[in-house]
Amino acid sequence: MRVLLLNPSIRPQQFGRFAALLEAMPCIGLAYIGTFLKAAGHEVRTWDDFAFRGGNVAVLDAIERYRPEAFGVSVLTPVATDVYALLREVRQRYPAMKVFAGNIHADLFPEELLDTGLADAVVHGEGEQAAVDLLAAWQRGGRGDAVEGVSVRGEKGRARALVDDLDRFPFPDWGILPYNRYSLLPLGTIARPIVAVAASRGCPFRCTYCALENQGKVYRKRSARNVVDEIEHDVRHFGVRQVGFMDPIFPMGRKHAIEFAEEMISRKLHERVVWLSELRTDVVDREALQWMYKSGCRRLVFGIESGVDTLLKGVNKSNTTDKSRETIRHCREIGITTVGLFMLGMPGETPEQTRQTIEYACSLELDFAKFAITVPFPGSELYSRMSREGRLDRRDWENYTTFNPDLDRIVVASEVQSPAQLLEALREATFRFYMRPRMIARQLLKIRSVDARQMASGVWSVLPDLGRRRAA
Repeated sequence: MRVLLLNPSIRPQQFGRFAALLEAMPCIGLAYIGTFLKAAGHEVRTWDDFAFRGGNVAVLDAIERYRPEAFGVSVLTPVATDVYALLREVRQRYPAMKVFAGNIHADLFPEELLDTGLADAVVHGEGEQAAVDLLAAWQRGGRGDAVEGVSVRGEKGRARALVDDLDRFPFPDWGILPYNRYSLLPLGTIARPIVAVAASRGCPFRCTYCALENQGKVYRKRSARNVVDEIEHDVRHFGVRQVGFMDPIFPMGRKHAIEFAEEMISRKLHERVVWLSELRTDVVDREALQWMYKSGCRRLVFGIESGVDTLLKGVNKSNTTDKSRETIRHCREIGITTVGLFMLGMPGETPEQTRQTIEYACSLELDFAKFAITVPFPGSELYSRMSREGRLDRRDWENYTTFNPDLDRIVVASEVQSPAQLLEALREATFRFYMRPRMIARQLLKIRSVDARQMASGVWSVLPDLGRRRAA
């Protein structure tokens, strides 16, 4: 079949000044789906609207040019409302074309797509083989209702077993996507071209604010050799200079870090590519970080979340502020630049505790910090709990974003602080972190090694109006 796969874009106008944070990142899920479908003999094309920013008009033009027999859409919560509007138009124009949807929002709310007739099928969870089996069923004239991991209207699909041996997956074919346009957010890009790698799936931790648990509770990792094989393949075929690991946590512990580093160094890939990952501060020690640096790691993103240990325990984050401080210090001494992620307005968080988090962030030896208002994303325990308590009876999905300047529509987890208080805290946090003299000097010194445009746009997007600050 001729297949077109879509990665929808969030509308920049939703974010106001925060739109500068909307960088197109490598959509590895779509890359895997497309690779599996190509291997099954289908003719696959993609349209990454996050990269092209053409909106629904451009998507419809792509459909008109290619005339696919099947149209697959990735649905995340913030884009769901716009995707539904697009699919209504698609159904009117191309009633014979098969439509299937996947990713976490479609997985959680299949009825929004199936009961309304917007899609013929929803692929749940890890959908690579399920998508292949669904299209095979369509080619035979079936509905796909017998395919494991697929739901159709009136028929919820049986769960599909998770794949344990991830080493047997083919490497994602980035040639079907505009990989030269990709970044790793304003604070993550060091060199281009960039692609993503998934060295594992699932997460052994159970943080209540995280929606990734819905994508698989069982942690499975690929062998270090297989992961480095993929990086070597990406360097050879796509000229890749930076890799971003899309794992919730990579590496997972000291042994894992050293195995991967030794494999990278033995093939001299550390001389050709740099890498970035998101990590917990409590899963690696100084020796692991040293090996990671030797292997090409130049930046790490840490989900630090809060400067208050009781708040961390309250969201089931089994980490401490002391451990985070120690790990960040090790990174600075070794030469790995760091990005700290912080959540403001956690459940039960008082204004004083928010101020403690801001003070804590400024006291760390971080190179960058990214502050966000806590949002109860669908798929998280936080969302489920708030829904059960009757505190979240709304489905205006476009407003489930961590950066939303609209005080009347923003979705927050806090039952203590108002949206206005939290937005002011967000501005205060970013202003205080980046406007310190030592931070300004540090960034000026690093300007040669960091994409200056990205750094400036990322910081400016969350800085308050300086005139407003002075007036206050």
